[in-house]
Amino acid sequence: MEKMAHKLDDFIRHALDAQPISGTSLIISLFGDALSHRGGEVWLGSLSLLLEPMGFSDRFVRTSVFRLQKEGWLAVEKIGRRSYYRITERGMNQFRHAESKIYLSEQPEWDGKWDLLLLEGTTKEERNRLKKELSWLGFGQLNSTLMAAPSSAQSDIPALLGELNASDSVIYFRADYPYPRSEQSLKERVSASWSLDQVVKHYHEFIVSFRPLMKLLQNCSEADLTPERSFQLRLLLIHFYRRVVLRDPLLPDALLPAQWEGQVARNLCTNIYQRIDLTATRYVSERCETTIGTLPQPAAAYYRRFGVLHSESGIV
Repeated sequence: MEKMAHKLDDFIRHALDAQPISGTSLIISLFGDALSHRGGEVWLGSLSLLLEPMGFSDRFVRTSVFRLQKEGWLAVEKIGRRSYYRITERGMNQFRHAESKIYLSEQPEWDGKWDLLLLEGTTKEERNRLKKELSWLGFGQLNSTLMAAPSSAQSDIPALLGELNASDSVIYFRADYPYPRSEQSLKERVSASWSLDQVVKHYHEFIVSFRPLMKLLQNCSEADLTPERSFQLRLLLIHFYRRVVLRDPLLPDALLPAQWEGQVARNLCTNIYQRIDLTATRYVSERCETTIGTLPQPAAAYYRRFGVLHSESGIV
């Protein structure tokens, strides 16, 4: 038992040391995964309680949340000598968009139609801004002024253009793809326009890093998988998976190469998450304080992550 516990601790330490971890990025992972469905607010001291055992100092935490406040992700409320940080409305919108990609259980369905955005009527500066924003939202660049994405039932393109302040300057088309003979050419174009080679590389690195953890979890006992270890493993899992999956345009299967590693990575992440989630959530509940006391129970959407995870009665 003790040997397995050491192996889990070694995995955590290796994951922390494998590459530099940005404090702001790590705390965004923590808020998004552990707090966004539980009121989105926490005492600064609670963040230190969660992160100091992983080797992150109180100063590291304070500096990171201060930067996130300056960038508009978090707002602070002071009560006496205590500071409480909560996700702003803008931050929550970003979290919701990211969550729709991170916790998917399978590739999105597709009806074969495309959304096309013609940027010809924009200034150079505005075009560069829109290309960056649209790439983050899953659009690929077909040429210098045409962005495209496979249509999704969840996408409200007119509303999206309104949010991007581009309703008047960008022309929106819906297109069919009625000629299957050019399918191979389309797949090659998609692979280049969405930089799928880079996406595959990042997925492969994630799989190589976290597959050993799945084997450890299959062989460890409940006693080895303490609440503290479960929390640390879940945070690292989502932190590294988030950084990969948010680069993925989440194209439908019909447009992807065979044996797409994104699905392998998603299955791996789902299986690990399900194994450690309840215990990790309990740990967060025990260590986090808000302006009204304990953290609220997770909202209903939390239980739909990666499909149906567990019943709400399982949370303490």
